[in-house]
Amino acid sequence: MPVLNSDYLTQLGDHHRLVTSAVDGQRLQVRLQRFSGDEETGFIVHVEADSDDRCLQQRLTPLFESSLDGIAFIGTDGNYQLANPAFLDMLGRSADAVIGQPFTDFITADHLAGNTAELQRRLMAGEMDGLFEIHYNHADGHWVPASIRPVLITDADGNPEGVWSISRDSTLRNQLIESLTSSERRFRALFRNSLDAIAFWTENRQLRYANQACLDMTGYSREELSHLSFTDLLSPEWEDTALEFDRQLKERGYTDVIETDILRKDGEVVPISIRASAFRDNKGEVNGSWFILRDISGYKQALNQLRHSQNMLQQTNRMARIGGWEYDSLSKTFTFTDETYRILAIPQTYDRSLDSILKLFNPGSQKRLLHEVARTNDSGQPADFDVRLDGFEPARWLRISAQTAIDSSDRTYVVGAIQDISEFKARQRSLENDRDTFQHLAFHDPLTGLPNRLLLEDRFQQLSFTAQRRSGHVAILVIDLDDFKVINDQRGHPAGDALLRAIGDRLRNCVRQSDTVARLGGDEFIVLASLDSAEEVETIATKLFNELQLPIDWNGQQLNSHCSMGVAVYPHQGGDFNSLYEAADQAMYQAKAGGKNRYLAFVPS
Repeated sequence: MPVLNSDYLTQLGDHHRLVTSAVDGQRLQVRLQRFSGDEETGFIVHVEADSDDRCLQQRLTPLFESSLDGIAFIGTDGNYQLANPAFLDMLGRSADAVIGQPFTDFITADHLAGNTAELQRRLMAGEMDGLFEIHYNHADGHWVPASIRPVLITDADGNPEGVWSISRDSTLRNQLIESLTSSERRFRALFRNSLDAIAFWTENRQLRYANQACLDMTGYSREELSHLSFTDLLSPEWEDTALEFDRQLKERGYTDVIETDILRKDGEVVPISIRASAFRDNKGEVNGSWFILRDISGYKQALNQLRHSQNMLQQTNRMARIGGWEYDSLSKTFTFTDETYRILAIPQTYDRSLDSILKLFNPGSQKRLLHEVARTNDSGQPADFDVRLDGFEPARWLRISAQTAIDSSDRTYVVGAIQDISEFKARQRSLENDRDTFQHLAFHDPLTGLPNRLLLEDRFQQLSFTAQRRSGHVAILVIDLDDFKVINDQRGHPAGDALLRAIGDRLRNCVRQSDTVARLGGDEFIVLASLDSAEEVETIATKLFNELQLPIDWNGQQLNSHCSMGVAVYPHQGGDFNSLYEAADQAMYQAKAGGKNRYLAFVPS
């Protein structure tokens, strides 16, 4: 039962209407009724329908109170006003600790983007509809991943009254079958932890990325897959669901889980499940989709073969390259499947005591393994974690799952699965390196490595903000090389590129670390410099101009780097980047028109 804290009790009286909404054209009211118990005082939530809508009230009230999803209401002030028990459990807090508090106090800092007011404005403006992934701050200090869908509530005039948020804990897992024999439980754990095939296809159905599991599933090499569209891999029956699949991607950006068959290179038909998520660029345009493909042939076989012998289980382990294990806390010994011995790279005669098995892992992983197995054994809570084997180069990583099980004699022990994820870890690091490279290219000139216009405008915003706060100034100097085309025509583009790189290095070495040198393309460079007074710009311009007069040596030849320069100062010649850049650019063209190889400050006409 959701309860408001004591601050709200004194403010709201015995009855108070909190929310008025509409469902299928029917007006609804959420009311609070005071109650006093032996241990606490609060309000009972009543969802009421106007006049003839009482039956709808009777349906919605128990839905709110007993929902397995966390439901909360955020007022226009950004504070929580209502919360059901599932939401309070998700945060690990009581109603008094949540009601009346800003919703931003319970989400991670990366969701705030440094501006809580803007986040609240967008929420109340209905700009954040749809399904979002978020992390809540649990009372014990850990982060709870959740899927959240905000729903804006408005009055009859369209004014916002607040936002309903529906959250679902993403860490929850359902058990497939609860009463399995010990061999059946091990079998289920092996398949639950298998790695999925992941691939990215562009809008024109060209493959961009594919992981090793995808290559294993299809039987094709990465080069062969790059010449096939996604539909080339699927059975002809796919045409029946293709339109619905594409519709879901277009309308909501992701699809339901759909089962179909995939045709391997060798002709084998493999049953799989597919889920796709559209990928949007920074303009919001869909330029491709991520596909997650799961081989469910083993899963379907498992449902029909749970009572098969240990021999069948071992064969499946070898096919899936996943091992099984169990731990007896009384004897402090492990039992492994054949595949587990292979993954651990030990003979079946190896000592399986806890102390001996721990020695297979590096020191940090020893502590992690010991802690997770003991925690699962003591609390009964399942665990999934990664550990590293000792003595391997390159590093070998294992993913281990653990959960408790009970045999026919009511003995409790820990069982789990183990899988070699070394290649997955290596590919993950490669993707992270690619991401850093792409991010650098997005904000820097590829020839000189200097910031481009996107990064330059961001630096200007920072410098101008600081200048405004300290009553300072910001200088922008637009530099254009004189007769650069002559060097390209007479000595070739390699000479021109060498000149541009040398100019970038000289400018970078002439300014302070807090200043910015950028290249906008061609032979145009820009320098941003913070100033205590507008008069300092003369010193900076003279220093840069004199430095660029010196010739540049290239392959034993001297290249002249004479230039024309235009100067403008914030806030005198402009209050934003574009106006200030136009002023400096105009002054630069005046310098060129007046004979080149000189610099001029902008003077309004």
